[in-house]
Amino acid sequence: MTTYLPILRSRAAELRGLKELPENTRDRLFPIVELTRSRRTSKNPGGEIRKSVEAVCEIMGKRPFVVDLTSLESLQNSEFEHLLDDSDGFKAWADFAKALLPERCVPILHLLEPFEFPAFQSQVRQLREKFARVAIRVPTSYRDFDNLLQACDQTFLNLTDVVLTLDAGYVNQNGMAGTLPRLAEMLEALGGRQFCNVSVAASSFPNSVVSAGGDDEVGQFPLYEVVLWNELQKRFAWLDYGDYAAIHPMDFVGTVTNWVPRVDVMLNDSFYYHRYRRSDGGYVRAAQEARRDRRYAPLVSWAQNNIEAAAAGVPNGRSPSFWIANRVNFHLARQVARVVG
Repeated sequence: MTTYLPILRSRAAELRGLKELPENTRDRLFPIVELTRSRRTSKNPGGEIRKSVEAVCEIMGKRPFVVDLTSLESLQNSEFEHLLDDSDGFKAWADFAKALLPERCVPILHLLEPFEFPAFQSQVRQLREKFARVAIRVPTSYRDFDNLLQACDQTFLNLTDVVLTLDAGYVNQNGMAGTLPRLAEMLEALGGRQFCNVSVAASSFPNSVVSAGGDDEVGQFPLYEVVLWNELQKRFAWLDYGDYAAIHPMDFVGTVTNWVPRVDVMLNDSFYYHRYRRSDGGYVRAAQEARRDRRYAPLVSWAQNNIEAAAAGVPNGRSPSFWIANRVNFHLARQVARVVG
């Protein structure tokens, strides 16, 4: 059976989308959670990462999940420089994980480039003092993949203790020509090694639907992460599925503009949207148009309930964060139904 390993950041919107899934749907996820700073308040001015850990653990309950640290500077705080210090085999990260993460978690192994075998072994040794499994997330741009695989052979008695994700990051139509063969090359290099899970992850969700080519009021985009996995699974039938839960994977760069109310409808291998300015109906009109769109495919979920409520004129939320959470929830529920069944 295929396992679904979505990459989620511990931001309020993404965690809300995860939290609002039914218990039995969350049971079928094995998420990779990137810890970010928590919400800054008067009692938590630094946005302590510990608060993010607590929030994720509350949502996941007794379920296992992979734990990473975000690389996005906009979501970091002063703690990250310390935790990502590679001294003594990332000792600061290992100490943090052992102190704050429950045993059911699967902590990430941070990689150096060029690859350094002693640092890798030291990090494994420290983390496995508490955790039965560890995870490795390898960007497709990583040049020392063969050395990493050889180090895994020499370090682990059983590779089923390792969760492996090959991360393509942001992929659009132009990037598919290079990403697909690179992922296939990396999967071929595994040479029959039996990891706990092997997944590929990518996101084609644009930073701006209009800048990416959509119309001002309505548009549709393919989900190239689904296309990638469908193509790769033809050769690697054992491959698990991963994505970024319908979130753009990169830091925002550019001019900040006013948010236009938008409702996204996530489908199996694409999504469409309707967006209207507040003076032109806002979320109510966007939900009405999305709901009556011929492409609409019902799926029992919190997200669908919100779209129906807004279409009836009583939206449950009017903030961008709420509707991002709605999109994440819709996407996770849709992909669980598609991939896991």
